Amino acid sequence: MFINNLKIAWRNFIKDRQFTILNLIGLSTGLACTLLIYLWVSDEMSFDKFHEKDRQLYQLMERRQFPDRVDISDESSGMLGETLAKETPEIEYATAVAPAAWFQKYTLSVGEKNLKAVGQYVGKDYFNIFSFKLIAGNKNQVLSDKNSIVISKDLARKLFNTTENIVGKSIQFEHKEVFSVSGIFERLPLQSSQQFDFLLSFEYFKQIQGWVRNWREFNSGPHNYVILKKGTDLHAFNQKIAGIIARESGDTYRTAFAMRFSDNYLYNTFEHGKRLGGRIEYVRMFTMIAAFILLIACINFMNLSTAKSGRRMREVGIKKVVGAGRKQPMFQFLGESFLVTFVAVTFSIFLVALFLPQFNQMTGKQLTLHISLELVLAVGCITLLTSLIAGSYPALYLSRFNPITALKGKLVSSVGELWVRKGLVIFQFSLSVMLIIGVMVVSRQLEYIQKKSLGYNKDHVIRFDSEGKMLNNQDNFTTALKQVPGIVNASGTSHKIVGPSGATSEIEWEGKNPHDIIFFEFTDAGYDFIETLGMTMASGRAFSKNFGNEPDKIILNEAAVNVMKLKDPVGKKVKVFNLNKEIIGVVKNFHFESLHETVKPFFIELVPKDGSNWYKIIARIKAGQEHETIERIKKFYADYNPGFIFEYEFLDEAFQKQYTAETHVGILSRYFAGLAIVISCLGLFGLVAFEAQRRQKEIGIRKVVGASVTNVAVMLSKDFLKLVLIAFLASLPLGWWIIHTWLLSFAYHIQIGPDTFLIAGASIILITFLTVGFQAIKASIANPVKSLRME
Repeated sequence: MFINNLKIAWRNFIKDRQFTILNLIGLSTGLACTLLIYLWVSDEMSFDKFHEKDRQLYQLMERRQFPDRVDISDESSGMLGETLAKETPEIEYATAVAPAAWFQKYTLSVGEKNLKAVGQYVGKDYFNIFSFKLIAGNKNQVLSDKNSIVISKDLARKLFNTTENIVGKSIQFEHKEVFSVSGIFERLPLQSSQQFDFLLSFEYFKQIQGWVRNWREFNSGPHNYVILKKGTDLHAFNQKIAGIIARESGDTYRTAFAMRFSDNYLYNTFEHGKRLGGRIEYVRMFTMIAAFILLIACINFMNLSTAKSGRRMREVGIKKVVGAGRKQPMFQFLGESFLVTFVAVTFSIFLVALFLPQFNQMTGKQLTLHISLELVLAVGCITLLTSLIAGSYPALYLSRFNPITALKGKLVSSVGELWVRKGLVIFQFSLSVMLIIGVMVVSRQLEYIQKKSLGYNKDHVIRFDSEGKMLNNQDNFTTALKQVPGIVNASGTSHKIVGPSGATSEIEWEGKNPHDIIFFEFTDAGYDFIETLGMTMASGRAFSKNFGNEPDKIILNEAAVNVMKLKDPVGKKVKVFNLNKEIIGVVKNFHFESLHETVKPFFIELVPKDGSNWYKIIARIKAGQEHETIERIKKFYADYNPGFIFEYEFLDEAFQKQYTAETHVGILSRYFAGLAIVISCLGLFGLVAFEAQRRQKEIGIRKVVGASVTNVAVMLSKDFLKLVLIAFLASLPLGWWIIHTWLLSFAYHIQIGPDTFLIAGASIILITFLTVGFQAIKASIANPVKSLRME
C-alpha cells in the first residue's frame, strides 16, 4: 500500500508540474528563511549560557531609588562582592571586574615587538566562576599574584610565536610595568558577552585606582559576579544583601540584588526598576517573522491543494467504494504533504548553505551549518510541523468527499469552504502588508537617526587613545598635532563622546533641593574641545587661551541648566567635587548617547595640561583629505610616541555602532519582507492559473460571444484584488500597534503618518495586480477554439 500511494503521489506531482514547482519554491524559500532565523535565534539564545555553573552564576546589580524614578545598574561598589563573600555563606565564589569596555587598547611589548590588545582587571576566583578554558596555568592560582598576567592563545602566538613554555615569561605593559605570564586561555567563545585578550589582577587595579577600595556614597563602577551554592533561595538572598550598601556607605538610595548573569545579554532594558526586555525583543520579532513566512508558505500549499481537489474526486470515490474508510485517504494526503515538505526541506538546506556567508555578513555573526543533534531535531520538528500545517486541511477536506458525488464529479464547494480559502489568502497578505509597513518605518527611523542634528558635527573627526609620552602632555601634543597638514583642529577629552563615560551627583548650586539626587555626565577637556566638535554655544563662551588657565571655570549644556532651574546661568557659581566653579557658558544640547536616550545634564571642565589614563584625542580632518592626513598623523605619532601603535576610529563610525542591532533588523526585515511577498504572490499566481484552467471553456464561450481581453482579465482578477484590499485594511490596526511600540524604544523618533500605510497599500495592490494580471491576460488572449475543443 505504501509503495502504491508513493506511485500515486509521484504521478500527481508530475501531472501537475506547475503546482508542484510552485509549492516546492514557496515551501523551500519559506523553510530556508525559517532555518536562517533559527540559526540566528539559537545563537542569540545561547549567549553566556556555556558556563558550567550557569544556573548558579549571578551578577550583583544595584537598584537606585530616586524621587522621580527607579534605575537599575550593572555597576556596583568594587568592594561589594568581596565583602559579601566574607559575610554570606550562600556565596561559593565572588569576583570584581573592571570590564574591558572601560579601557582603551593597551600596548603590550615583548622585546622589540609591540601589540595593541584588549584587557580587563578581574578577581582571583575569576576562572572558578567563568568557564573559560585554561591551556596553561592553574585556575586557582593564575590571578593570585597582582603582578601576573593571563593571556589568550592568539595573543601568546603573536607575542612569543608559540604557546609552549611561556608561563613565567615577562610582558611589558604600556612600556612601564612588567607582568609575568601565569596562564594562557583558549580563544573565547563567540557566544560570550565578555571579550578580551588578557587579564590582570583586580588587586593591581585597586592599587592604581584607590577609589575602588572605599565605600564612599555613590562610588560604584566595577561589575561583581558570584557563584551561589546549589539550593540557594534567590529571593531570600536578595533580601539579605539589600541593605549592605547603606550599611557600608550611608547611601540609602542604593540597594544590592543578584540577577542571573546569562539573562543580562537578552534582558538588558529596565524601566522604573522593572525588566522590560532588550535584545530579546528582536529575538521575538524574528521568531514571529519566521512563523509568518512559514505560515504564508503553508497557506499556499493548502490553497493550491484544495483548489485543485476536483481533479482527485474520482480517486477518492473509487477508494471509498472498494472499502477504504476516511482515514486511509486522509493519511495518503498527509503522506504526500510530508513528501513535498521533505523535498522542500532538502532544497532549503542547500539554500541555507549557499546564502549563509551573506547572511553572516548582514548580521555580523559567524553562524555555521554543522550537523548536530540539536539541528537535526530542529529540522525534524520544522518538517513535521510544516507537513501537518500544510497538509492537515487538504487531507481533511479531500478525505470527506461523498463517494457517489465524487464519482459523478459533481463536487460543489460550500460557502464555508470558499471563505476558508479566501480567509487564508487575506491572512497571508495581511502578514505581508504588516512586514512592508515595518520595513518602511524601520528604514525611515534609521534615516532619521542619520540625518538628525546631534548638536555636534561627527563627520571627518577621528579619536584615538592618549598614552605613553602624551599622557601628561596633551596640550603640547594637540598644539603640535594642529600643525600637521590636513588637520583643521584638535583637542583632548576624558569622554568617549559616543556613549556614556561617567557621571556624578557631586555638584551643588544655589537653590538646589538637598534631597534631590541628580546625575551629571561630565568630561575633562582641553582647549578647542567645543570648536573641534563643531558644537554651538547657546550663551557665554567656550574655553580660550586668551583668558589664561581656567581651572575654576565650567560649561554646562542646556539640559543641565534646565534641571538646575537656573536663569541667566553665565557668571553664577556652582560647586563640583567640593571645588568652586564659575559658569562661563552654556553649550546647546548634544547627543552623546544614542537616540534611545534623552539628552542628559552635562558639564565640561578644562584640564589643559595634565590628564588621566582615560584621555582621548580628537581631531577634525579636512574633508576629502582623510587618507593623506591620517598617513601624516601616523608618522607624527610614531616620532612623538615611539614604541606605541597608532590606532584610530572615525567618530561617525563609532556613532553608527550604537545602532548595530537596528541596522541588522532593518536589513533583514527588508529581505524577509520581500521573500514573504514573493511567496504570497507565488500562491496567488497558482490560484489564478488554476482558476483560469477551471474556467477555460467559460472564457472561450465569453470570447466567442464578444468579450474583450480586458473583460476576461477583469473577470479573473477582481475577486483576488478585493481579497488583497481587505487584507490591507485588516492589517492596519495591528501593524500600527507593532511599529508604534517599537518606536517608543527611542526617545527621539519619526511620526507615523498616513502616507506610510498608503504607500504600503499601493505597493501590495500593485504587486498583486502584476501577479494576477499576468495570468489573467495570458488566459484571456488564448485561442477560444482550442478552449472549446478540450474535453
